[in-house]
Amino acid sequence: MQDQSQQHLDASYPAPPDYFTLFTDANIARATGTDTADALDNPDLRFLVPPPPPTSGSYSTFGRTWQVNDRLPSLAEQNIPQLYPDGPIDRIAELKSLNHTAIFEFLDLVDVLIKDPSQYAARTDRIRNIFVNAHHLINEYRDHQAKESLKLMLLRQIDNKRLAAEATRTKCAHLRQVIASLKQDALGSKTSLNLDGASSIATSLPGSDSAEAAPALSLQSRINSAGLESIAASLES
Repeated sequence: MQDQSQQHLDASYPAPPDYFTLFTDANIARATGTDTADALDNPDLRFLVPPPPPTSGSYSTFGRTWQVNDRLPSLAEQNIPQLYPDGPIDRIAELKSLNHTAIFEFLDLVDVLIKDPSQYAARTDRIRNIFVNAHHLINEYRDHQAKESLKLMLLRQIDNKRLAAEATRTKCAHLRQVIASLKQDALGSKTSLNLDGASSIATSLPGSDSAEAAPALSLQSRINSAGLESIAASLES
């Protein structure tokens, strides 16, 4: 039964555990009003009490074991011999040395496969240890890579926002020019229409001469000026 349960957990889409049938509305209501210690003693309610979050060690999910504190395990913890010295080292030089060693070991493996194929296992284990050591050295740069990648991403976002702000300012300046041009065109056309209208009204008045038409023209001009000011105010707003 345990082997079958382990196969379910290791599946790509594992089936729900058997205790999911205990999560009924009645049990949930009982667990809500029950003390944690009492609920853990009840076989119907103990699965409804969430476990405390782990603070150390490891945990298992979907058949794989994960460390609570996400860190790079050492080669000794993985039972793999370390092929480079401890302490401060030149990682680039060590990676080049491991690369050369891997080439020599591969040539030695080819020679062994020709002369005595039964001795291939020791050579493949050496090659595996070399690549694991090289991979471990590269993984030690992951923290630095993450910081540099985040820095580059933030700088790229800043550049994009600056370009967007500059494009917005350019578009706003262009729109201000267009609005100013429209205002000038509207004021010019309105003034021309009002002056023509005032002249026609003054000349069409019966028995009016130039002296009598002057007050009417002056009054019409003041009305037109007030109208133009209102138009200008609306355009500016």
